[in-house]
This record gives sequence, structure tokens and C-alpha cells, in this order.
Amino acid sequence: MESYRRLAVIILVVSICSLAYGAKPANPAQANVTVVEPNDANLPAMPFLAEITSNDVYVRSGPGTNYYYCGKLKSGDKIKVVGSKFSWLEITPPAGSFSWISEQYVQADPQSAGSGTVIGEAVRVYAGSDDVQPMHSTAIQVKLSKGDKVTLLGEKKEGYCKITPPEGAYLWVSNQYVKPLGSLIAPAQPAPTATTTAPAPFPSPAPAAPFPSPASPNVPQAASPNEPAVTPTPQVSSDSQKIKELDALKAQIEAEGAKPLGQQNYSELKKSLEAMAGEKQSFRVAKKTQQLLKTIERYELVQNVSKAAKSQDEQFGQTSQRIESAKSAKLAELEDKGIFAVIGQLKESPLFAETPGAQYYRVVDSDGKTLCFARPAGAAADMDLSKFIDKKVGLVGAIEPHPELNNAVVQFTNIVELK
Repeated sequence: MESYRRLAVIILVVSICSLAYGAKPANPAQANVTVVEPNDANLPAMPFLAEITSNDVYVRSGPGTNYYYCGKLKSGDKIKVVGSKFSWLEITPPAGSFSWISEQYVQADPQSAGSGTVIGEAVRVYAGSDDVQPMHSTAIQVKLSKGDKVTLLGEKKEGYCKITPPEGAYLWVSNQYVKPLGSLIAPAQPAPTATTTAPAPFPSPAPAAPFPSPASPNVPQAASPNEPAVTPTPQVSSDSQKIKELDALKAQIEAEGAKPLGQQNYSELKKSLEAMAGEKQSFRVAKKTQQLLKTIERYELVQNVSKAAKSQDEQFGQTSQRIESAKSAKLAELEDKGIFAVIGQLKESPLFAETPGAQYYRVVDSDGKTLCFARPAGAAADMDLSKFIDKKVGLVGAIEPHPELNNAVVQFTNIVELK
């Protein structure tokens, strides 16, 4: 009898657990549970206008709390809904939203401030966030083609330009905090005999138990969509191949660095790394790429310093050569002037003009003061001295006193014009 009683209790407990955990309530509202099916048929026709019903509602880069958030909305804010996935609504970026695009694929328009043109094909645009660096902003919103126009917002960071989200770029918000206001598409007129019924009300914004959605690596169910996510973005499947390519480039960089400075050339290696940096990769690949680019920068810096030092040495050598040449010329000039009894400007003198063969000249300084008198002798007596008048000359000869003139007289045998 006791065994039958225990068996009855076990059956009763199992039945209660089955009802509690396995059964779906017949009336979700009475059970205080909001059930949101994927692609809910209760939603208005896309696109539709909606209103935020709570404060601090996160706008995310994808349909799940594992995606980084790109801003917040407050109660009463209006949004335009263009799609849905599970319990998430795809919306046009609200005011203040921005995106990132690789700087190397955008050319600023010099004729129009803030306007840029895409110069590459299939250029990715990533959802921007004030709390996530461009290098870690991995949510692709749209791909642009060559010639597409973008609006530049001025800021550049980590090789990316901040832009206004282009057409086709969308963000996501949880439908728990959204109230539809009506479709933006004019409804079709019903047939005369058809009976129209009002659409079922949108799920209540009250806190809801998570709907058991299909397993998907991109949409893990978190405790609350209003809490920032910390789940990292999965790495791309080509990480191992990219790492192999980077290891090969690293070996080439080291081989180039072992060459003499004048023979090193990193231009092609640098182009390959910059092309890889322009693509969105996992954090590991992106970090290794940046490290190799910095390694090349260090090698190129050593090259530039070496070139600058060599150029300075050449300039110093040329300057030293010019100084030595000038020094030699000055010394030669001094040595030449050392043979002169006097240097100065030659002037005619009326002294002893009446005495035949007694021709005298004056030698004056730069101020016109008489330094001494001069009289040609020997070979100089037969020279035409008129061409030396008023010119700077050096006289070769002997200095003798002249009592009558109360000054010295240079008996010169040679005269040289000086510069």
C-alpha cells in the first residue's frame, strides 16, 4: 500500500513540473509572458513609424545583445522600422548616429566641404559607436561602390573617417521598448465584400521571458537588452591564413632590414600591409598588422636619419672645403702684400714738378689721408704710371725719410694694382 502511495506522489509531481516547464500558456497575457515570434505577423507593414516606450534604450549594431551599442533612445523618441529579426527591429539610424569608412578609400571633395567620394569597390561601412574604437567596430552596415558619395563628419581615427550613415545603413533596437504608430505604406483598399479586422495589438512592453528562438551564433539571449554586451565578436574563419601571410611578410621585413641601409626598400611590403589594414579583421590579425607597419616605420626612420647624417656630412665637407680655399686665398694675399713697402691709393703730386726727373706721387689711405710719398726708381721709372692713378696699389721698394717733406718717401721699383 505504501508503494502505491509513493508512486502516486511521484506521478503527481511529474505532472506539475510538466505543466510548469513544458506547457505554453493558453493566454500569455494572464501568465504575464509576452511571446514574440520571429517576423511577427502582428507588426504593421514595413516600413512603419514607431515610438520608444522607455528611457536609456540601447541602439545596437546588430540584432542581439552581443552586438555593441551605438547610442541610446529615450521615451517618446520616434523611429522608422524597416525590418525585424526575432525580437529585434531594424531601424534607420537615429539622429547623432555615425559610421566608419577606411580613409584610404575616400577622397575629399575640395570644392565641397564635408563631401567625399568613394575611390574603391565594395568598400565596407561599419556601424560607429562613441564607446568602441574604429578598429574594433566590426558590424558591416553596407558596401559602397566607386563613385558613391559620403558625408564626412571631420573626425579621423586609426585610419578611418567618421561619416554620416549612408543609404542602406541600419541599426537595431529591441521590440520590448517599441510601440508601433502605423505603417508608412498606404494600405490597399479592401474589396467591397471583404470584412477587415483590426490588427492584433503589438506585444506589451512589460518585461518578458525570453522567447526560445532558433540557435544562432549571432543572437544569444541575454538577461536584458538594456545592459551593454560584453560578448566579443567571433573571429573570421580566415584568421589562420591571414596570420600565415603576416608571418611571411615579417620574414621579408627582417630580411630587408639585414641589408645595408642604402639597399633597403620597404615600399611593396608596406603596400601589402596597408591593404590588409584596410580590411576588417579580427583583433589578433589587426594588431599584428599594425605591429608590422610600425616595424617598417622604425626601419624607414633609421634610413632617413642615416640619409640626413650623410647629407650633413657632405654639406660639412663642402663648407670646410670652401673655408680652406678662402683661407688659402687670404694667406696668399697676405703673403703677397708682405712684399710691399706700402699699400694705398696712388695720387698725383705737384711736388718738385719743376725739377726734371723728380716725379713724386702721394699714397693715401681709404680716408684720403697721406700715408707717404712715392717716387719711381729703376724699372718703375720707365713704366706708364698714369693707369695706376686713383687705384689701390702695392709698391715694392725701400722706404726712406725725406726731411724737406717731413714724411717718408718710397723709392719703388715695381707697382702692382690690388683689388
